[in-house]
Amino acid sequence: MSPPTAVLANIQAVIDGGGQIMVGTVAPIRGAAVAHDGRKTLVMLRRRPREAIPDLLARLDAAIATAKASGTRVDEINTSTSDRRYEL
Repeated sequence: MSPPTAVLANIQAVIDGGGQIMVGTVAPIRGAAVAHDGRKTLVMLRRRPREAIPDLLARLDAAIATAKASGTRVDEINTSTSDRRYEL
């Protein structure tokens, strides 16, 4: 059963606006969720241990709202302890 459209409204807005959503592997990171609005990356999330995909999508949707409201990227991939930087 699909979640109601309103639940993922921010994801839909990104896609409808010409952006894209990627869920999967961004080598070497398995379980990434990325939202790009067509101009810049809004969100880069790392899937939590045992996190269900619907839960990851809900976090991605909420993070898109946060990124749009604050004007800054939500980034769980490039942390202060990361030895590499990723840019999408």
